[in-house]
Amino acid sequence: MSVKTVTYALDFLDKLKYLRNQEVSTSQETLLSNIEQRDTRSVKPPDYRRADPVTILSRRIGNIAASGSGVSSFDLERILGRNDLLPVNFLQKGTLAARAVCRIWVGNSFGSNGSWGTGFLVSPRLLITNHHVIKSVDAAMLASAQFGYEMDISGKIYQGKAFDLTPGEGFITDPELDFTLVAVAETSDDGEAQLADYGFLRLDPTLHKVEPLEFVTVIQHPDGQLKQIAIRENKVLKIGDNQDALKDNFLWYASDTAPGSSGSPALNDNWQVVAIHHRSVVETRTHEGVEEIQLTNGEWVAKEEAENLNENQIKWIANEGVRTSKILDQVNKIQTQQENSASQLVQAFLEDAKGIRIFPNTTPRESVVTSTISTPAPVGETLIQPQSINSLRSGTRSSGGSVRPLSHYEGRKGYNPDFLGVTIPLPELTPAALAFGPVAQVEGTQDNILRYTHFSIVMCETRRLAFHTAVNIDGRQWVGLDRSDDEWFFDPRISLEMQVGNDFYSNEPGGNFFDRGHLVRRQDPIWGQQSEAKIANSDTFHFTNCSPQYFQFNQSQQLWQGLENFILTNTDQDDLLATVFTGPIFQQTDPVHRKVQVPQFFWKVVVVVDKQRKLSSSAYVVSQEKFVQNIPFELLPVGQFNNFQVSVANLESRIGLKFSNEVRKADVFTGDSQGRRLRGFGDIEHPRR
Repeated sequence: MSVKTVTYALDFLDKLKYLRNQEVSTSQETLLSNIEQRDTRSVKPPDYRRADPVTILSRRIGNIAASGSGVSSFDLERILGRNDLLPVNFLQKGTLAARAVCRIWVGNSFGSNGSWGTGFLVSPRLLITNHHVIKSVDAAMLASAQFGYEMDISGKIYQGKAFDLTPGEGFITDPELDFTLVAVAETSDDGEAQLADYGFLRLDPTLHKVEPLEFVTVIQHPDGQLKQIAIRENKVLKIGDNQDALKDNFLWYASDTAPGSSGSPALNDNWQVVAIHHRSVVETRTHEGVEEIQLTNGEWVAKEEAENLNENQIKWIANEGVRTSKILDQVNKIQTQQENSASQLVQAFLEDAKGIRIFPNTTPRESVVTSTISTPAPVGETLIQPQSINSLRSGTRSSGGSVRPLSHYEGRKGYNPDFLGVTIPLPELTPAALAFGPVAQVEGTQDNILRYTHFSIVMCETRRLAFHTAVNIDGRQWVGLDRSDDEWFFDPRISLEMQVGNDFYSNEPGGNFFDRGHLVRRQDPIWGQQSEAKIANSDTFHFTNCSPQYFQFNQSQQLWQGLENFILTNTDQDDLLATVFTGPIFQQTDPVHRKVQVPQFFWKVVVVVDKQRKLSSSAYVVSQEKFVQNIPFELLPVGQFNNFQVSVANLESRIGLKFSNEVRKADVFTGDSQGRRLRGFGDIEHPRR
């Protein structure tokens, strides 16, 4: 976020507090009072506390960017209460979000009487609704989910498609939080529709997706009627309660309309689910010892009498929703307790929500996930469908880059762990690293290592970037090759969808912000016979070997390129042998740009052996954080740029990789355990010294 934008935001934080104290109606004040005075259970208060205003603002903007929506000054003004403008794509995205919402019919055991509710898909196979809509596996077996029961633009009513629920594949319910998570059949009852056509609404466990006085939109099937939407009628009044564990599960939003359907999603202005509608709140009072409910005509009647009236006669002042973060916490707890009987569908849902292993062909944390089959393209735009690897075996060109045939890679030996005369294996991936996603499967291998000429790469399936690269450098046989016109290639040995191609790096409105940053530097593996060096040079131009690097960061002689040149120069001087490991540092908070989470930090470990066969190592961390955060429309408050030399052990704790004992013992770094900030190359404790 620019200094101007941050200053602008801070100037209005006090005004925001004022607005939030003033813009509450009398009936809503009554609601807030009732919430505060509600009887509470004797339980330990939760650890959760609302953050300070600046942190809240930062996290709100971060959530907007992660949702798949661009961040503009209008978003900031809307959060601060300055205006209520929304981009026109709000309507388009809302239409896509509504596809995942269905009406639910739950019959009784005799197949006659039953009840209606609303639910929505939260993964490719799982639907969520209220517990009081579907209370048990038996109830789920009698239920049906109907998608697409709605009116089109011409007023024609579509009956939609009905799908059976399959609780045997996944079922979790919780009466206190009032939710049920249940699996849905992949194909409709009539065999004409696929569940995948409807997409899903991803649940995000992060906090601060909405704040008081912002609005939520509710998509619903009230009383089993046609799909409807409530926009700008639901103002958030209160979120959780840090003094009461029970009330902390809910948020409350005002409403002057009849109650929405049970199980409906409540979504913020970026179509992130912030809560699941749980129940409606009526205007109440206690008069002469009798609890009374107010009607729309102003009359007060006893609660027992109101229960027999039509809901349209009752004055509803608010809705209560179950917070998304609390639901995910509870699902995770129940899934863990089930151990061997835990559902694979539920586990996949949790891993996607946490960003550990996202669903294929989706963007991490993007809120509205649509099927590429059913997503309409804007006028004048053609949807590019993912190409299968089978169609690219013989070598061709895709929209994002070129693809060579599999036969091109025959004979590649890759990184040699015995190159230095001491066995230096590839670093081990610990659970901390694998929390960002599994290793991408490489066709024709058992170890899933991509082998090239003099270097190897291990890819992260979820992030679509390398966990790490490893290259052998022989200064004695180095060959100087000029850099010709760059042509980047997909590697057909792994899924093309797991590689970030030219679609990310080119044709960006306002200019292309990112270079295709080599991880294994082009010059490092080009040694040996001329023909061998040429192959190595070409091998470095694979999308598996690059990571988005902001152009100023990538090309600066003081930053990444400068450090790489310094290392190679010191390797060549005495004809040293070297092994270099490189990779990005993955963080859950990495910003999303064009559906790719962009690393803010990169690391490098250099291991050399001199003429006396002495082994030395050193580790570095370089940041492009300040550059990443200055990309227009995807803004986040940031700290300052830093370059550090760190110990190998310190780096291991940051990246979740474990190097061999030989690398750790050979570390030349003698500085503070937290690392030394580098002002220039003279500060580096390099193995040559």
